[in-house]
Amino acid sequence: MISRKKQGIDMLISCLILFFISCPVVSIIVEIFISNSIAIHLIPLFKLDFETSRAVYSIFLLVIDLLTFILPIYIYHKVLGERLIIAGTIYVEFLLQDRFAQVISFSALSYFFIYIIDLVILGLIHKKDLEYISNHNDFINWKPVFFYYLALYVLMDICYGADYIFPALDSDTPNIQTIWLATVVILAAFSGAAFSKLNVIVSKENEKKIRYMRKFQENQTDIIRDFATISEAKSGETGQHIRRVSEYTAILARGIIKDSTDIMYIKVASMMHDIGKLMIPNEIIEKPGKLSPEEYETVKTHSEFGDSLLSHSEGEIMTIARTIAYEHHERWDGHGYPRGLKGDSISIYAQIVSVADVYDALTSKRSYKEPWDPLEARIEIIRQKGHQFSPKVVDNFIDRYDEIEEIRKKYAD
Repeated sequence: MISRKKQGIDMLISCLILFFISCPVVSIIVEIFISNSIAIHLIPLFKLDFETSRAVYSIFLLVIDLLTFILPIYIYHKVLGERLIIAGTIYVEFLLQDRFAQVISFSALSYFFIYIIDLVILGLIHKKDLEYISNHNDFINWKPVFFYYLALYVLMDICYGADYIFPALDSDTPNIQTIWLATVVILAAFSGAAFSKLNVIVSKENEKKIRYMRKFQENQTDIIRDFATISEAKSGETGQHIRRVSEYTAILARGIIKDSTDIMYIKVASMMHDIGKLMIPNEIIEKPGKLSPEEYETVKTHSEFGDSLLSHSEGEIMTIARTIAYEHHERWDGHGYPRGLKGDSISIYAQIVSVADVYDALTSKRSYKEPWDPLEARIEIIRQKGHQFSPKVVDNFIDRYDEIEEIRKKYAD
């Protein structure tokens, strides 16, 4: 009961705050208590002629309006709990309707009816869009709408101030000048509504594209995981090798790659680094002892096989996976394979996976060796800085070593 009562009080307070910072209330306060009083006492000090005084007052009104609505927009943002750009856009839209009603009306009563009718028309125009707007804020590009509304508001404010400059526009009797001004304002008001509706349409199209791309990326991820499972079973490597390399890769990427989407891509794509081993004979892959030089040369071809297997795949993740599969055995000093690439001619994705793969290979048991102590493996990675591995990736490996060790322990075989 107390909770409901408190909610009711909070809602009442919010409504009162929204009312007192609403466009009509702020406009009345600004015009009556600020603009008029300043104009009466300040402008006469400059001893301007009548027409110049009216023009100066018009410009003064425009500046004051723009400044005095900054604080209400911020309060509106806090009360609604929306992002500032969203709250600002909504508030400026109400500003447009307020100024529209002020320009069109010829009395206080007519202002009230015009303002209400205008809001009703606006609601009907956006009737089908309101639910989408409230539930899909992240898909809507609010900035262009905000600045477009702001520009229209300045236009309407100039039209409103024109009453002070041109006496014919301040007449209660309709004439060509007042009709022309009303037409400009009406067109501006409808252009604002049309622009916001167009933005909703564009946002819906972008949402469809984004959802399609997400589904496409999810399908790629599923394919990669399936292939990685098959590759793991064929390679004879430890059960959690692919999982650990993927996690190590994500940790190392976070210190080098800024885009969070790219980090997710490389994390998934790294699972395919040894996909080419599917094409290597089992007797070589599963050989318990040391490989002969001829067998080692055969194993080295798995990089080219990986490139070939993924060459016809589409999508961002598959493209990265192909690059990793092809280049993760290249060395920073140019003595790697299959192409002998050197330095930054090696893809940053492959540079990262190379460190992740070797560290896990060193610390894991294989049919031909026992696992290294993690500290010895760490020293070896550092020793190969600038030789086998990219210096910046090794530096990041050192900085994030504790995170990598947590993963090694968490997904131990």
